Formats: sequence, structure tokens, C-alpha cells
Amino acid sequence: MIRWWLLLLFLGVWMGAGSVFIKGDAPVDLSHKGLQGPQRIVSLAPSTTEIVCALGLEDALVGVTQFSDYPPSVVGKAQVGSFWQPDIEAVIGLQPDLVVALDVPQQTEAAGRLGRLGFRTVCVRDGYVRELFEAIEAVGEATGRVTEAAAIVAAIKARLAQTGQRVRVNPRPRVLWVVQREPLRVAGRDTFVNELIQLAGGVNAIGPTVQKYPPVGAEQVVGRQVDVIIEPSMAGYDLRGQQRTAEAFWGRYAAVPAVRNGRIYVIDGDTVSRLGPRLCEGVSVVERCLETD
Repeated sequence: MIRWWLLLLFLGVWMGAGSVFIKGDAPVDLSHKGLQGPQRIVSLAPSTTEIVCALGLEDALVGVTQFSDYPPSVVGKAQVGSFWQPDIEAVIGLQPDLVVALDVPQQTEAAGRLGRLGFRTVCVRDGYVRELFEAIEAVGEATGRVTEAAAIVAAIKARLAQTGQRVRVNPRPRVLWVVQREPLRVAGRDTFVNELIQLAGGVNAIGPTVQKYPPVGAEQVVGRQVDVIIEPSMAGYDLRGQQRTAEAFWGRYAAVPAVRNGRIYVIDGDTVSRLGPRLCEGVSVVERCLETD
């Protein structure tokens, strides 16, 4: 559930700018405004960059933020700051006719400022799988690619349904999803990572927690009798190198089944840590980690 202060921020931006569209229960209809498909798009997040490109608008994409690296061809696009610190001046310099942002405070603030300057913006959520579908549809509506957006969402849902039929096993392996080793921090259940684990046929080894990505102690790891440990790769690290350091770190937890059975996996972080059109690829990667011989 959105915090009240964030909801008020959204409403304040929308009412003040008149050009920030928040995807909610009602569709965003731009047809009555006589707007044509955008020719110059700026994306403020790697995940929204992937959505824009999946809709066939890569040629119209003129600016992205740091770590927007998929598809690979977007790496050469002009950079407009980072996810947490969008560079408003750089965005203005590109003179976009659409800015696509996420609903984190830094980006909604940037979207509000740009809206007040007359730039058309759309803000979407991507905290859960259902919000990914809404985000794709919202960007499709804002760009005149409604049909393409519907096709992408339908294709993702179809593939997920196929995976669901394939991974119906009992009991499901208990998965520990590591986001940081020292101090140890993992993915809780109120996250899209939890959905990813479930879609791939596993169950989160961590029970309900107050924090989405809570710190945990050694006794909790041992007590949960984890079957599989998954660790997304970090930026700047090669998979093999991080795999070696992961195995060395977890070697101290010999009582954990995942360690005892050699089921520690370092996987591509971009594929599984970024909720976007490549969701099914991420599910497939996790599914392979959960497969038994």
C-alpha cells in the first residue's frame, strides 16, 4: 500500500503540473488531447528503458540514466544522471516530448519539475508483477502503442502460465535470496523477488518481516534449513569471481542444506533484479537454480 505522504506527493504533482500521469485503476487516455506518438523520449530508470524499447521505440529514445544497459544498443544513448539523481538540466537539454519515470520520490519530484516546465511525463510503478503489467500498459497508452503493450503483457502472462504448469512440485525448495552479505541482508516476502521465487517453483525461506529486505543473523539462516541460496551479481563483478567469494562466505554455514549440497548460485543481477519485460527470462534463470538432478 502506498504511504499517505507519497500519495499526497503524487496528487500534488499531478494537480500542479497537469502532465504527470500516474497509472492506477483507470486507463490513461491521451487521445482527447490530440497528442501524437512521441519522437524524443527520455527514460529515468533502467526498467522503464526496457519497456520503451520493448514497445519498439528505441529509435525515439534520446536519453537514459546510468546502468540502462538493455538492450545493449542503448548504452550509447545520452545520459541524464542516475536512477536516484536525475539530471534535470540534461533532460531539458534533450528537449524530449515524453519523459518516463518511476514512482520513487526522486523521480516523481523530477517529473513534477519537468511537468511544470511544460514537458509531458508519465510515472509508473514497478514494485510487483501486476504493476509491471500496468506500467507497460501505461507507457503504451502514453506513446500510442496500446496494441503492442497489450501483446507484450499477454505474452508474458502466457509464458508465466506455462512455467506454473511445469513447476507444480511439492514440497517446494526453500530459497534464501541474498542482496548483501556483510551485514547479511535478504529479500523478504513483500517484494517482487518473492513473486519471482514463487513463479519459479520455490518458496521464500524467510517468513513475514517488517522490512522488505531485512537483515538476518546466522541462527536464522541455519534455523530455516535453506535448500537453495541465490545471490544476484553486483555491478562491476564477474559471475565466476562472485561465485567463488560466495562459496567461501557460505562455507562457514556447513549445517545449512544448501551449503552442504553445493546449491549456491550467483546469477545475472540485471536479469533478475530489474522488473521489466524480461521477467520470464528471470523466472527461467531462477527455475534452473531450483531444479533437482
